[in-house]
Amino acid sequence: MAETATLPARRSPLDGVWTPGDHGAVGPGGPGVTMTRRLGLSAVQLDARAGTADAVRHAIAAALGVALPAAGHATSGGDVRALWLGPDRWLLMAADGFGLEPKLRDAAGPAGGIVVDQGHGRAILRLEGPAVRDVLAKGTGVDLHPRAFAEHAVAQTGLFHLTATLDRRRGTGRFDVHVMRGFAVSLFESLCEAAAEYGYRLV
Repeated sequence: MAETATLPARRSPLDGVWTPGDHGAVGPGGPGVTMTRRLGLSAVQLDARAGTADAVRHAIAAALGVALPAAGHATSGGDVRALWLGPDRWLLMAADGFGLEPKLRDAAGPAGGIVVDQGHGRAILRLEGPAVRDVLAKGTGVDLHPRAFAEHAVAQTGLFHLTATLDRRRGTGRFDVHVMRGFAVSLFESLCEAAAEYGYRLV
């Protein structure tokens, strides 16, 4: 009987530096920022070959129940979240047990889509709290005011001199920050330094 290859379990690049608890100048009202590692997520990049974007959109909507977003936005549908990364390019995410990559290959491949697993190459942090926009504003030139960066807005930007993706979730103080795995510790350290004056909690 042929053996089935098993991929190694994903480990967070922040395992060695993540110390749960409150840090910095936490006031009586609690920390200004709470950080959580988004673990157990599959992340898959989807590209549409030239001239196939509409067919890929229809195939993904029919198979996964999520509409691929327009420029600068994210969408959620069913168990899947999709982020716009560039022209005819998206990042889709779901819980590991969902089987995202094979479902995407089955749906998008015949329509002209190219699927690339990104789960081992990315780190995702969720930042929330009343001081989140102030902390992120120290490292990016993107206007994060709710009128300019609404719910489900997405931006590819420099963040503390690193390339990152900002995904604003529901509520004025909740963002997911995506960075390539090799830069995760550097970004984390910069975020901690920027958040220290408000106090921050690592969950």
